Amino acid sequence: MKSLLVSTTALAAGLALAAPAFAQTTTPGGSMEGWRMPYERGFWGHAGLSLGRAEVDVNCPAGATCDDKSDFWRIYAGGRFNNSFGLEVGGLRFGDFGQGGAESDGYGVDFALIAGLPIGANSAVFAKAGALYARTETAGVGSQQGWGPRYGVGGQIGLTPTWAIRADWDRYEVKFAGGNREDVDTLTLGVQYTFR
Repeated sequence: MKSLLVSTTALAAGLALAAPAFAQTTTPGGSMEGWRMPYERGFWGHAGLSLGRAEVDVNCPAGATCDDKSDFWRIYAGGRFNNSFGLEVGGLRFGDFGQGGAESDGYGVDFALIAGLPIGANSAVFAKAGALYARTETAGVGSQQGWGPRYGVGGQIGLTPTWAIRADWDRYEVKFAGGNREDVDTLTLGVQYTFR
């Protein structure tokens, strides 16, 4: 299942990166016809807040007590290259994981390319792939920071032309104290506002 999800996400990200090459014409300003770039007016079009749970995939030492779940939030803004491909930038916080008596928490910034299928005016299903820059701190042990991959899937249901409820599953690879890289899985529910 994990390899299928990784393959699907990699395919979606590859399509998002390769799709501009299929456009045959450009506008007088140099952009591809029907495509908007992040520096162009009209690209950035939505923002949202998602809340949920994070779970770190770590083995608990024998005899120790571990809490591998914590609260999670992400605030984000995004835009569309066209109706099927987009980009999101977000800030997130996860933490209060208990590992053998030491508490770990973290925060970061993520960037994700999105490939999706719009359904109606404000609903969609989509896949995401990108990168996360995170900093983690473990009490009494130290801190780590660095880049790691992130990918996920999600969907949104439009309540109005501007407001939608959104659900996401994401996996982030995060570096914890001691240099260990662990998968942090998140499941969130949130609201998204689309500027029209």
